[in-house]
Amino acid sequence: MEQESFNPDILDEHNKPTDKQSDKPKKPSLGNRISSFFVSTRLNMLFGLLFAFAGFFMIVSFISFIKTGAIDQSRVINESCIDIAISGNKIENVMGSLGAYVSELFINKWFGFPSFIIALWLLVLGIRLFGAKRVKLLSFTLISLVLIAFSVVALGVYSLYNPSYINYGGETGNHISTFLINLMGLPGTLMLLGALLFIACIIFLGRIMKFISKVSSILHKKSADNDENDVAMTDDRPDSNTDENESIQFNIEEQPVADIEPKEPENDDLQPIADTDVHGTDGAIEAKNPSSDNSDLKPATVNGDITIAKPIEKSDKKLEVIDPTKSLPRFKFPPIDLLRDITVKKNNVDIQEQEENKRRITEALNSFDIDIKQIDVCVGPTITLFEIIPADGVRISKIKNLENDIALKLAALGIRIIAPIPGRGTIGIEVPNREPQTVSMRSIIESKQYKECKYDLPMAMGCTISNKVFIADLCKMPHLLVAGATGQGKSVGLNAIITSLIYRKHPAELKFVLIDPKMVEFSLYSKLEHHYLAKMPGDGDAIITDVTKVVATLNSLTMLMDNRYELLKDAHVRNIKEYNAKYLNHLLNPEKGHDFMPYIVVIVDEFSDLIMTAGKEVETPIARIAQKARAVGIHLIIATQRPSTNVITGLIKANFPGRIAFRVSQMVDSRTILDCSGAQQLIGRGDMLFLANGELERVQCAFIDTPEVESVCDFISDQIGYAEPYELPEFIPEKDSYDDAFGGSSGPSERDSLFEEAAAFIVTGQTASTSSLQRRFSIGYNRAGKIMDQLEAAGIVGPSQGGKPRQVLIDSIQLSQML
Repeated sequence: MEQESFNPDILDEHNKPTDKQSDKPKKPSLGNRISSFFVSTRLNMLFGLLFAFAGFFMIVSFISFIKTGAIDQSRVINESCIDIAISGNKIENVMGSLGAYVSELFINKWFGFPSFIIALWLLVLGIRLFGAKRVKLLSFTLISLVLIAFSVVALGVYSLYNPSYINYGGETGNHISTFLINLMGLPGTLMLLGALLFIACIIFLGRIMKFISKVSSILHKKSADNDENDVAMTDDRPDSNTDENESIQFNIEEQPVADIEPKEPENDDLQPIADTDVHGTDGAIEAKNPSSDNSDLKPATVNGDITIAKPIEKSDKKLEVIDPTKSLPRFKFPPIDLLRDITVKKNNVDIQEQEENKRRITEALNSFDIDIKQIDVCVGPTITLFEIIPADGVRISKIKNLENDIALKLAALGIRIIAPIPGRGTIGIEVPNREPQTVSMRSIIESKQYKECKYDLPMAMGCTISNKVFIADLCKMPHLLVAGATGQGKSVGLNAIITSLIYRKHPAELKFVLIDPKMVEFSLYSKLEHHYLAKMPGDGDAIITDVTKVVATLNSLTMLMDNRYELLKDAHVRNIKEYNAKYLNHLLNPEKGHDFMPYIVVIVDEFSDLIMTAGKEVETPIARIAQKARAVGIHLIIATQRPSTNVITGLIKANFPGRIAFRVSQMVDSRTILDCSGAQQLIGRGDMLFLANGELERVQCAFIDTPEVESVCDFISDQIGYAEPYELPEFIPEKDSYDDAFGGSSGPSERDSLFEEAAAFIVTGQTASTSSLQRRFSIGYNRAGKIMDQLEAAGIVGPSQGGKPRQVLIDSIQLSQML
């Protein structure tokens, strides 16, 4: 049989691809293409962006809905979001008509406040799709579902017994809770909720226990490492040290601490154990640099066996916290008996008057086809608030436009409509009482709210329309603008602010700078010069009335502000509260210029008069203080009776978020002060609108009479005060202004006649300040400032350093050669 030979070309022909296979690549199937589309990175990022945007949009809409839901509710229910957007009706929700519609749907219709969890889940899902691998979506979803189920039912039960314009658990929660209460009663429903909460805690307790065990193992490992390091350090010591430690321990027990008299260290530092190291409890004391002979700590020897340095004795004692009030330890706050007590009727508006006003309001609204569900009454000292709940479908603007018609029906002095009342979902109508009551300052100071408030600078202003004591914190404002027509209670309001601060703050903690162009408003407070007032050196009267001194004082305050900021920078703190806490705990060195900083409240009366006379010279330093001085404890209160735009400029308004408006004559003035109308509808005699943090509150100002202010000032002035008032830094204008004022330059031929005597006095005492020249030579501030400028020009003293004394540059020998 003939055997065929093997031909490799035949195999190559079989394995060679055909022309059709080589020219056209194989296409993937439709299913593979769809799956690859959905797993692409770009698509994940696209969906992640959409989900994250939706979650963030919902969260912001829900938060805004809590404040604005009552206003937008009637519009959202009656119209769709597209119709609202097309019609151009104003929606208060920050996310517009869509945000208001989504919030109404999710919160009121569906799930209530647990809708926040849904929005958060969408946000987390978007972050997960972006590629955040640490986010465990499955576990987060399970936790979210459990929280939603529990909180919907719990908030639904709460919503049934606390009705509001917001369904806390949504209609879903209301239906489920109603079913459960009908099935097993309220106690059974609460027991079921408690059981569900307990089961949820058990389910998720494993994760919590795992986290706690992980943290405890880390802490245990760190403590074990520290123990090993301590043992290694102890084992490395030579035997001689061990014997010495034993003798040290023995002699410490035998020798009393009182018999040890170590040498006082030359440098008393704030960290007493800087050069020593104390190990454990075995009494071993080891110096870090035992071979150093230049150490400031020279130990004392006891019985030839032990060396103990003074700082080790300090380490066992905690330094006492500095008490700033010890500078006046015998100071007593004024008693409450100095203030007059005014008897007030408990029910100054009788039931008959309330019912009559309710009937007239109802008739006035019904005459314009406005139906109301309910009217509630809240009686205040001067104003009665009628809270109206309108029927469904009634527009708020329709009621607001009937202000004059309702006032005509009630025959009232002037009414004010609040549509709606923030946070209540009702419309308020404020009607003046026929017999208004006076709110005494004593009743405010005696109140529990004033005694227990924790504000840094509490201003007790008066009572609200609901008879609650109104107290504001000046530190949080941080500046206050007061405006109102003559005779409407502006000066009484300033006296109330000063009195409420004096009753809470020690003279070491608070200082006032009082600027009074009228010369009569703050004259009673001049008796407090050595307790509560601050002034520039050389000023005779602590109450500043001269316009030129006002400009110098304001510029001096800007210098004080800059100096305080330098101290805050050196102390590595951000505000006066942190700085004082560090100083009182001995963490700042007084030798480096650090000292306790009192709050400084600057009160300017008749600001419009200052603007007319001084203009920019007053406005510029006030704007600087208002912009920057909050952190260093300097606060401004500006009062004016002419709130026009050329007095209260945009620069000033922008930096005065706290505003008080007493009654004004025109709506334009009200808009200038408050950026809204309402102040022209007040009834006067202390009736005011207080704007702070965007919230407008109507307050009846507390009344304090002139004899009460005088008795409080007399009580304080009879006590021992400081030797000198709190001195502000010396402000010296530019040399050109001095040359113009005194006629030319300060050359040798034109020097002051006291120049040589002043130079000899300063060089001998090595202290240079304008106030010292005034006291030594009995001259005025302007002349002393001119002499100081001449001494600087002659090279005898250095330049001004704010509130610090100038540096003396020469000695007595050099001065004699110069003269």
